[in-house]
Amino acid sequence: MNIRKILSFAFASALLFNVACSDDENMEFETPKGAYEKGILISNEGGYSTPTAEISFVSSDLVTMESKVYGKNNNNEILGNVLQTIGFSGDNAYLVSNVPNKVDVVNRYTFKKQATVTANLEGPRYIAFSGNQYYVTNNNFSNVKKLNVYNKDGNAFVKSINFDRAAEKVVEANGNIVVQTDGITYDSNYNELPTGYTITIVAPSTNAVAKTVTLPSTGIIRDLVSYNGDAYVLVSGTSDSYIYKINASSGAYTTTTLTGVAKAQRLRIDSNKFYFINSSNKIYAMDITSTTTPSTPLVTTTGYVYGFDVIDGRVFVSDASFTGDSKAYVYSASNGSLLKTLTTGIGTNGFYKN
Repeated sequence: MNIRKILSFAFASALLFNVACSDDENMEFETPKGAYEKGILISNEGGYSTPTAEISFVSSDLVTMESKVYGKNNNNEILGNVLQTIGFSGDNAYLVSNVPNKVDVVNRYTFKKQATVTANLEGPRYIAFSGNQYYVTNNNFSNVKKLNVYNKDGNAFVKSINFDRAAEKVVEANGNIVVQTDGITYDSNYNELPTGYTITIVAPSTNAVAKTVTLPSTGIIRDLVSYNGDAYVLVSGTSDSYIYKINASSGAYTTTTLTGVAKAQRLRIDSNKFYFINSSNKIYAMDITSTTTPSTPLVTTTGYVYGFDVIDGRVFVSDASFTGDSKAYVYSASNGSLLKTLTTGIGTNGFYKN
């Protein structure tokens, strides 16, 4: 055999061996964090007078479903009566229960409980995080309307910030804490009325009010979300509805008018698109920069939408039952086709990417 061919073959083999070894040495293997990683957590509110709140889980491919996640991983402990919302920080999930007044801190991937927080909670509603602190709104729809501040290390209570009319949704935007401090009240005939039109910005460095943003006095503030460092407020009117984009540092805002959309109820943002629901439980989608309101709904639901979110191109809605299992429906965010029907828990009210 030609000596040059032998040497060339030997060199190529050695090079291939070295590359293969190098790739193996640099390869990183991801260790699973727990059974509930890379899926959707579903919050089940439970019955107001019965302790039936719980968590369901569905895998990202919508194939694997598990119910009563909290109880199964905490010695069958009862979560509570009214699970209001879930927030995330690091490896922990914070389960905010309106009844009883508590926040349960669990590992978000194993659901093992780490702590229970009760200090100064009176009708806890929603939660947000900034730095080493977390913020919980409290609203008993009577005399308590406040934002509680806690340290994440040890969950120690720091202080409360009181508001005049409401303390509802709360989000973090560009490092600041943005609070919905107005919303809905009712007259003697149970007709909806606005309490006012304020959104309050709290500076985490001082835990004091930095700015109060007063929006136009039209409609009722319905929702507050955070997206790409800005806060977005949904206000519903009797003829049109409005989305206000608020700079969380300056308090300046711009307006998107949802022409012809009366009494819009919910707002979510995913992949630079708004998703909202009208009073007839029809779900609409529009580009975040568009000035033209869509005339055709993405999804027309068959029941009342109680829980609603849009996660990674899929729309999640629940038709909640408070006497038995609820139903949840998953739709494509691109064409509105039904992807999956899920059986969840009592009073399904939220969906969260884990």
